Parts: sequence; C-alpha cells; structure tokens
Amino acid sequence: MKDFITIKKCDICSKQKLKKIFSLKKFPLTGIYLKKNQKLKTFNNDFMICKNCNHGQLGKQINPKYLYQQTYTHRTSKSQLAININKDFYQKLNKIIKNKKFNCILEVGCNDLLLAKKIKKHTKKIIGVDPIWGDNIRNIDKKISILGGFINDDKVIDKINKKTFKNKIDLVISSHTFEHTDTIKRSLQKILKIVDDKCLFIIETPSLDSIVRNGHFDQIFHQHQHYVSERSIVELCNRLKCQLIGFKYNYQIWGGNVMYIFKKNFNKKSKKISKIKKKIDLKDVKEKYKKFQIDCREKITFLKKQHKNVIAFGAAQMMPILAYHSKSNFSFLKALYDDNPQRIGKYLPNIKPKITKTNTSKLKNSFVIITANEMCRPIIRKISKYNPLRIITWFNDF
Repeated sequence: MKDFITIKKCDICSKQKLKKIFSLKKFPLTGIYLKKNQKLKTFNNDFMICKNCNHGQLGKQINPKYLYQQTYTHRTSKSQLAININKDFYQKLNKIIKNKKFNCILEVGCNDLLLAKKIKKHTKKIIGVDPIWGDNIRNIDKKISILGGFINDDKVIDKINKKTFKNKIDLVISSHTFEHTDTIKRSLQKILKIVDDKCLFIIETPSLDSIVRNGHFDQIFHQHQHYVSERSIVELCNRLKCQLIGFKYNYQIWGGNVMYIFKKNFNKKSKKISKIKKKIDLKDVKEKYKKFQIDCREKITFLKKQHKNVIAFGAAQMMPILAYHSKSNFSFLKALYDDNPQRIGKYLPNIKPKITKTNTSKLKNSFVIITANEMCRPIIRKISKYNPLRIITWFNDF
C-alpha cells in the first residue's frame, strides 16, 4: 500500500461533490508517545465536506502502518477519557435495550474488552473485533470471543459469519471505531449480510455538527477519516435500507459525540426517511476554522506574556494538533505534567518539553494551562486542591 490514498468521492452518497474546506500541510501524527524527542513523518491532508449529504472526511487516507505503529498507545482501559466515553456509551445502551436479552452481540472495535465485559450479561454470546488482537478467533471466556482485524476485511466477515452462523447477531455496537475505517458504508453493508433480519445497530462517533457548532477543529486529525453529520447519517440509513430510530448526544465529550441508532429493515419496499436535515453552511465552517486558528495563536501569545512560570497539565494525544494550529512547540513551558505512568519520561511529536510527573510544590507557584481539553473538569478538580496561581483552559467551554 502507498503512503496514502487520495479520496475523490463521498463515502456515504458516492457523489463527487466533496468540497475542500481547509488544507492541513505537514500535519502531525497523534496518539504517539516517544522515548526521545524526534521528528516524525508528517503528511499533507485536506478536510472535505460533501455538498450533497454533508458527510465530512479527509482528502487522503494515510497508510495504517504510520497511524497505528508500535508507539501508538491507545487502550480503552488506560485512558481516562476513553473510560468516560465507554461509561456513557454503556449507560445510554442500557436505556435503549433495557432488559432485553440478545442472542449474539458483535462489538466493532472491542479494544481491550472494557465494554464487552460489561455487556455480556445482556447476551448469550459476544464476538469482538479489533486489529490489536490476533488473526484467529479465540475464546476469552464462555461468552466472549475475539478476532483481530478490520471490519471491512472480507476474511474477517467470513470468520465472524462462520462463528455466528447458528447464533445470528441481533445487536451490533461500536464506540468510536467507524471514524477510523476507510469506509463506513461498505463496512456496514458487509455486516448487514451476516446479521439477523431484525438486528439493531448502536454506533457512536464524533459529530461534525458538534465540531462546527463549537469550533473545536482540534478534533480533526489523520486517524479520524470520517466525520458524520445528522444529514449524512440519514443518507447512510437510506442507502443501507435501514430504519433510523434516532440520535443521542454526549455533550461532555468533544462538545457532543453522536450516537445513532438504526435497525436492519428486511422489507425491500421500505420507504426512505423523509425528514432530511438542514445543510451545513460550508462558508460558515471555513470562517469558524480561521477563527479557531487565530484563537490558538492568540492563546500562545497570551501564555508567553504571563509574568509567572507556565506549566501545562495533561499530555493529551491531541496536544500535537494544538501545537500545529498554534505554530508553537510549547518550548516556553517550564514543565508538562501528566499522571499517567505510561507517559512519564516520554515525548509527544512536535512538543519540546518532556512529560514529567506532577510536582505539586511547583504547581502551586505557577500558572497552569490545561492541555487535555476533554479532561478539563476532572483536571480542575484535581489541581485545585494544590491552589495554583491561575488555572487557564484552552477553550471557554468544557
């Protein structure tokens, strides 16, 4: 596979109406923690929105060997943000399925099984799929089986089908996986062929509507190929001939993750969904992106002008994106603190300071900028007890 593939048509509606909203030249990789401060390969990319269905996607799909290399460290149970997302997903899932017992649940993107272990009481069998596991299906316990690979791979689909042939899948769940796939629509089309005729789908991903509404363009990066809008979800369900049940949002994560619920509709004469959502104003998106970049650079200028030491708290995976848009490597910081032991002593791409363990005496005599945007609430609670001189957030909302 080449370093990247150029995308020419919308993944959802297949129309060649992708409009470039902005370019990302020499854009850094994320989710990577390095043993030494070194430069990594960067890639040019573009953020596109389909003028027809308003699906957002990147103009280039970067080769996974760069995106998910050995230094890519994301594991659900090791990330407090991922744990919070997982917890909220399970709570919403419980309200949707209530006391129903399922025959077989397929979890796409099971990662290290944090969610699978919670939901096994709701089903006879669970099969989880994630590239972090081996190539063959293996049993974790009497209910949970796992398979390594990508859900768009025909070989993976065949293995799942053989495993579930006698126990048809009647619930498909996925929390923050489909935005990473090369294609959402074709992946779901393959899944639909092997599930029960009344199978329920509950999928959560970042929301393009929320990104635009809040102006949080730091959420756009190489690993996330897709950015669904309510309009593109409606289009997706129409194309799949599935019945859209509704949307739910988690406003405390990334300003509004979207969960979309739909079910397989075996009736070939089923009508298309009539309620099409209002189109996104593409000119407005461009203007908000420009403002976001200006705000990032002004934040750095503000921090540099402070007459006390500035310490950053939270070596978040997305910090290189803030550095990129701010045109800063954060070299002015006196320290970069993080309490995750797996990060201490390491470096983030394009960030000069080494990640170190929190020094509370230095913390209380400094200004603190929170650089883990989605963890502002717990970080503020944590560091407030040390009474730093000032606590500064990157965004006004959290």
